[in-house]
Amino acid sequence: MSENDDNMVCEELGGEAFHADRWLAAIQDRIRTAARLGQALAIEGAGTRRGFAGLPVGESLSLQAYRGIVHYEPDDLVITVRAGTPLAEIDRVLAQRGQMLGFEPPAPSGATIGGAVALGWSGPRRPFAGALRDHLLGVRMLDGMGRELRFGGQVVKNVAGFDVARLMAGSLGILGPLLEVSLRVIARAPVELTTLLAVSPRQALQILRSLPSGPGLLSAAVHVDGCLHLRSSGSAHGVRSFLARQGGELLDAQASQSFWQAFTQQTHSFFQPPEGDVGDGAARLRLWRVSVRPGSPEMDLHPVVTSAIDWAGALRWVWAPVTAGQEIAGWARAHGGHASLWAHGTAGERRDGVFGPLPPAVMALHGRLKHVFDPRGIFNVGRMYPPF
Repeated sequence: MSENDDNMVCEELGGEAFHADRWLAAIQDRIRTAARLGQALAIEGAGTRRGFAGLPVGESLSLQAYRGIVHYEPDDLVITVRAGTPLAEIDRVLAQRGQMLGFEPPAPSGATIGGAVALGWSGPRRPFAGALRDHLLGVRMLDGMGRELRFGGQVVKNVAGFDVARLMAGSLGILGPLLEVSLRVIARAPVELTTLLAVSPRQALQILRSLPSGPGLLSAAVHVDGCLHLRSSGSAHGVRSFLARQGGELLDAQASQSFWQAFTQQTHSFFQPPEGDVGDGAARLRLWRVSVRPGSPEMDLHPVVTSAIDWAGALRWVWAPVTAGQEIAGWARAHGGHASLWAHGTAGERRDGVFGPLPPAVMALHGRLKHVFDPRGIFNVGRMYPPF
């Protein structure tokens, strides 16, 4: 299953035929001109995540028009798609063959696969099915001189040399625009249900440390609003037997799907500013994302107003004022992780950088990689770290 070659008309956009090769040539010319003049370009897909990370600088370079499935062989468990392809379209095509993206990416309306890879986000299934980068097999992209590059391939076992393709997961576009990505897909479970246990965060973490995982067992675990949500995916008998052993209140299939969709897309009420948050400036609450090693304890910090547990304990969502940033980052480092300002930061805070500082050697490595791919420094300036 594949689309027409790039020199063919591949789809209709805005009432006009879209020619992929002409579009690509125009994008390459624009990059070369920007490199020659030292003009910054802000790479984006559908623009659904402009509010995340550092403030975009420069003129928009949209990849949204470059869309469509390049190659999909269900028996090979691999799909190759253009970067502007909506996640919803990919999900629809995979669902027709009983398959899905295993990293369960958040997919707000219009969000594209290129944006998902550049952001590097994985949903609640991550601890049990792997992170986005684990499913990324290959990429086709443009560098800062407008040259076309390919890394990885379209096979699951590609072990030739350094896996450069995985660098693009979470790169926020600072290395260059993605044109195509090849991803491993997984079988879609026939049954997926959830049970709720009314427990404290500390009790939830204790339960999670003792639970087994494997096919037909856990596929997601989140604690929010005083309840531990345990999701199981697999055969009807396996799922119901596993969840019955955990106890709690079993949700029906529709309620289970609604909860996980809301939490993954961050439309769940937790992701709205807590009631009573009427402060201004530094007093207003921000949403922090705290990634830690599995098995880390409850985040019992005084500045934290409320929090949720994701990734079976390896990810915490925290509402706290900006003045708590250093304390939160210190707690994350002490537990093998890192913290970032996720949402509701001011423009000044985003310009200063939303990610915690890196060790000098690691920052220097980031800088060298940036220079190799983008020698003129034109792509997504300030999106990840201010020096870039």
